[in-house]
Amino acid sequence: MNGDKKIYLYSGLAIALAVVAYFVITKKKTLPTSSEEVNEDDEQGEVVILPSGSTITNEQAIVDPALSEILKLPLAEIKLKMLNKNIYTKIDNVNPRTTPYVNNGFFVNNSVGGKITKKGTFAGKVTDVAKDTGMMSNAQGRVYLWFKIKPSSDAINQIKDDSNILLGVVKTNNFWLREDVIVLK
Repeated sequence: MNGDKKIYLYSGLAIALAVVAYFVITKKKTLPTSSEEVNEDDEQGEVVILPSGSTITNEQAIVDPALSEILKLPLAEIKLKMLNKNIYTKIDNVNPRTTPYVNNGFFVNNSVGGKITKKGTFAGKVTDVAKDTGMMSNAQGRVYLWFKIKPSSDAINQIKDDSNILLGVVKTNNFWLREDVIVLK
């Protein structure tokens, strides 16, 4: 019976430490409430604070001019114009998603398992367009659009090279990229 009590005690302590570690690791610094405020960030230059409270770099916030004109259209027209278009990454370390929204959860995460690490990489061809299912909006207050991509071999190779073997299988059949990390060429 003493052995059982020790197991329960150690298990309880392990669970409590895991919960504390989760909150320490995921704790975000508080951000100002203004959605248009721009701050200096030591490493990445200027950052833009989105209405959701998350931040992106100024480079990421500026949408590709060719894409910007298309994004002004209704969703059905955007789909017609974008299907089979070649998409390239606008920034380094683009995180493709399995669904059209960002979920960086601890246990459930919609990342494909790696990143497209190089700016200017041919990501692939557009197969679908959808609005952010979490209704996350950009700095102008418009809901983000996501592009479903049939990935290129170069993008797949970069994702696999960046993946962590401990996180499991890399999902590279199709993935989603948000409008602020892509350009048309």
